[in-house]
Amino acid sequence: MLFVTMTSLLSWAIPRRSGHKWSLAALVIVTLVTSFAVIDNVKHAGVIREDIRIEGDIVYSIVDYNSMAVFPFVLQKQHNWSAGEYVYLVRLWNHEGLVVDRIGPAPDQSEFMHLTLFTTSIAICFQGFLVAMMIILAGELIWIWFRRPELYQESPK
Repeated sequence: MLFVTMTSLLSWAIPRRSGHKWSLAALVIVTLVTSFAVIDNVKHAGVIREDIRIEGDIVYSIVDYNSMAVFPFVLQKQHNWSAGEYVYLVRLWNHEGLVVDRIGPAPDQSEFMHLTLFTTSIAICFQGFLVAMMIILAGELIWIWFRRPELYQESPK
């Protein structure tokens, strides 16, 4: 999320210095490319798997997706093999952090697990984009406020 936010802000700020007409296009393109990179990175980077065994059989698995691309969040999949279902948790800061969101339980079919990971990654990227938009909007309003103070001052009577 932080990665998407920072690249969105930079893609707005750098063309903004040279003119208005390319800022919005750069923002949209860079945000889309960064979001796809983040979604792909979540599946592969920093995956830690812990299996809980009873009498040699795997009963429960916990998979942490510790990708820096979704920082400050960690995606965690808890897979209950005996019940045949999984739950995705979005945690804050680390694998033992505060649970921000819970997705599931759902049947443990691989299509559902991959789709849930994909949609959760998209949601985190979208949150990063929204944070960037709020910062850009606040920055533009402050710029307008200080750039044209005569628009907001009362006229003398």
